[in-house]
Amino acid sequence: MTYIYAIVFVGILAMFYALGYYLNHKTPLPKECQDLKLECEGCNITSCEVHPVHDIKEEE
Repeated sequence: MTYIYAIVFVGILAMFYALGYYLNHKTPLPKECQDLKLECEGCNITSCEVHPVHDIKEEE
């Protein structure tokens, strides 16, 4: 019987995740976040996708 509770619990968590994922993608992007690349001058977080270091193209 505890296996059934565990399966139901995981199913409910998965449904909450799916609902949150759907609602997040349905939400429009705020106007202040449209052109972040233009305003970014770079900081210590180089893993950020808008960091200018990612704009450097490797020479072939």
